[in-house]
Amino acid sequence: MPGYVWIIDLFGLVLAIAGFTMAFRQDMARRIIGRPRTPAKSVAAEEDGGDPLTYMLRIAGVMLMVFGIAIGGMFTLFNLA
Repeated sequence: MPGYVWIIDLFGLVLAIAGFTMAFRQDMARRIIGRPRTPAKSVAAEEDGGDPLTYMLRIAGVMLMVFGIAIGGMFTLFNLA
């Protein structure tokens, strides 16, 4: 495979790892962006809808992870065909 395919695969892998971190390792993602830890569940339950940053990280993280997998996988498969 040509070198540019490996570069795009690496880029897709980085996107997938970043998306996984945002969606499922939110404490680490919050430390990286400089936000405080997730509020306690009792405090979040009293608020209307909980912490909005939690939902934003979940949605954006899953979208980024799927985009990374799709762009890496599709580019590789089209190149191999």
